[in-house]
Amino acid sequence: MATTGIINGTDLLVFIGGTAITHSTSASISFSMETRDASTKDSAGYREILEGQRSYSIECEGMTALDAANGFEELFAAWVARTVLTVKFGTADGEDQYYQGTGYLTSLSMDSGVEDSSTFSASFEMSGTVTTTV
Repeated sequence: MATTGIINGTDLLVFIGGTAITHSTSASISFSMETRDASTKDSAGYREILEGQRSYSIECEGMTALDAANGFEELFAAWVARTVLTVKFGTADGEDQYYQGTGYLTSLSMDSGVEDSSTFSASFEMSGTVTTTV
């Protein structure tokens, strides 16, 4: 049954090729649109704009486990190989709407403090259109 009401953030995940990134602690998706200048001498000194290119990115953070099935090591291998990835942002419920596209892993970092759980961050810059599907 599709999720109803306000979504619990714990339920939102980032998936690579249909498999959720392991030990995820946060996930986000961001949409943006550039603008192009349309100002003329008739603009009375005010800037006028028109629509431009749209883009979107997906990010996630998680706990580092080097033996995880779909974790840091797999992300690192995709980064090294410059692999085009199918990335999905949504819940694990097959009846919920999700956002999906293809893109590249453009940033990957691992942080580890003294006597603290090691974490990683991954950022995906998406290419082309985003699809929203149920």
